[in-house]
Amino acid sequence: MTTFYCMRHGKTEFNQAGIFQGGLVDSPLLDEGIKTAKKAGEYLKDVSFDRVIISPQKRAQDTAEAFLSVHPSSPEKVIEPNIREMEFGSWDGTLEKNYDGQTQFEHLKHRPHLYDPSEFGGEDFNTLLTRTKNVFRDYAQKHPNDTILVVSHGLTLQTLLKHFQGLDLSKIREGELLGNTSISIIETDNAEDFSVTRYNDLTHVL
Repeated sequence: MTTFYCMRHGKTEFNQAGIFQGGLVDSPLLDEGIKTAKKAGEYLKDVSFDRVIISPQKRAQDTAEAFLSVHPSSPEKVIEPNIREMEFGSWDGTLEKNYDGQTQFEHLKHRPHLYDPSEFGGEDFNTLLTRTKNVFRDYAQKHPNDTILVVSHGLTLQTLLKHFQGLDLSKIREGELLGNTSISIIETDNAEDFSVTRYNDLTHVL
């Protein structure tokens, strides 16, 4: 069995300010983000990781560094471009409230199956899902007995997790959103059928 421990990055300045923080921009982790990443590392100290795959974005890399600084494992580190955050085109780096009431912003939040970001150069959910699923299939095929830490992003991970829970694309924004440094677990025996055995675990920050 391949087991993926999926962690969203720590809280950033853009998170706090309500700024679009997709695959084209970055902002520093807050002190809170670093602290909770270390708490996650302590929380999972009894899990031995064979490797860690990390988004190329600095907020994810800094989260992984903080996590591993207190964790006893010394896993192989791999930067994986296809687990970066969803790209929002020209919206990236701008205030989310600027788009309140706009059709595509409402689709992004509530009707993801209708979301079409082509007019501002963004990425749609099907594209996001395809690139992330391919990463998990590839790693599960190559490493069928590994325990892998995945350090990625909120919308990227939530889309994948909801899909693996069997939800339709129209339903992936429903329910609780993934918290910063939350832990979710995905398992597979065959690199084709994936099950979510833990979702949005924030025990370490409570």
